[in-house]
Amino acid sequence: MSEFIFEYYVFVLLAALGAIQLGAVAGKLKGLLVLRHPAAAVALGVVFIAAAPVWFYSTGERNINDYEGGITANGQALYAFLGCITALVSTLAVTSLINFRMGRGALPPFDGLHSLREASYVVALSGNLTYWSKAWRKLTSNYFFG
Repeated sequence: MSEFIFEYYVFVLLAALGAIQLGAVAGKLKGLLVLRHPAAAVALGVVFIAAAPVWFYSTGERNINDYEGGITANGQALYAFLGCITALVSTLAVTSLINFRMGRGALPPFDGLHSLREASYVVALSGNLTYWSKAWRKLTSNYFFG
């Protein structure tokens, strides 16, 4: 992997981290916030989104054809996808560690993303998996004979 591709990946990763924080504040998903105060999370998101292109475009020549060492369109799509997936997974991991004690009570099943308003990702996921492991026979009995 060339240095240019790695820098593009980091550029997308930083911008996606900032966008996830802004989206978590807008959706009031406290379980996804890296910083507990919404105004601080907005500031962090804006800084990441603003800093990513400033850093990327100020550190070198970026208008490079793909046959001269640049990234093809398919490569850009791939590395943008990988950067966004990495941002999502790292946000879920970090915020699950930071907000581990959040939402340790009983969460309603089928709450989906709304459960992240009151719980961390790991707590919400474990609650749903526990519910599904206990109730799957009852919930699926209407779809089978017998």
